[in-house]
Amino acid sequence: MAEPTTYHIQKGRLVKMKDPGKFARGDCFLVDAGTKIYLWIGPNSSVDEKFLTAASAVMRDTALEGKGDIDRIEGGNEPDDFKALFDDFQLTDEDTEGILKKVQMETHEHKLWRVHREGDETYFAEVKLSKDSLKSDDVFLLDAWDDIFVWRGKDATSREKFDGNILARRYDAERVGVQEIELIEEGQEPEEFFKSIP
Repeated sequence: MAEPTTYHIQKGRLVKMKDPGKFARGDCFLVDAGTKIYLWIGPNSSVDEKFLTAASAVMRDTALEGKGDIDRIEGGNEPDDFKALFDDFQLTDEDTEGILKKVQMETHEHKLWRVHREGDETYFAEVKLSKDSLKSDDVFLLDAWDDIFVWRGKDATSREKFDGNILARRYDAERVGVQEIELIEEGQEPEEFFKSIP
């Protein structure tokens, strides 16, 4: 049986692993085994890595038209059937820097994220917290600590808008605190949105 395809979450992108059975405790991985999708969550991984892994799985499941079976696996507690997928399953102590910095949790720093499509992939990356970063052909998530705004550019595709909504929900689920998610159309921004972005 061929090994499944394993992706490493690296700063908002899925990077295909050359050595698919090697899992780092400080990172998160998505394992695509056809209709079965595994989220492998490293015990030392960061909030953003966990979020991006879950979001990536949702995107892949969407591509499978909801027919994918998504399983979450806590690193170090792998079931035998998961280990059996790999010729040489092993855990390492490596760690790749995440996107969200721990200081954000202490200082309530605001963050702006861009959601855009390239080909068949959706990408999610932090951009400069500025009105100038907003582009009409993309969707943006503004984390204003107590609120999460989903700003939808007038030229953004329906898929980008859909993915932005899913990402906002996953982001909210992974981050500490309680947030309200508010959808905003370009040109109809409420005053509190612009108060949260310089």
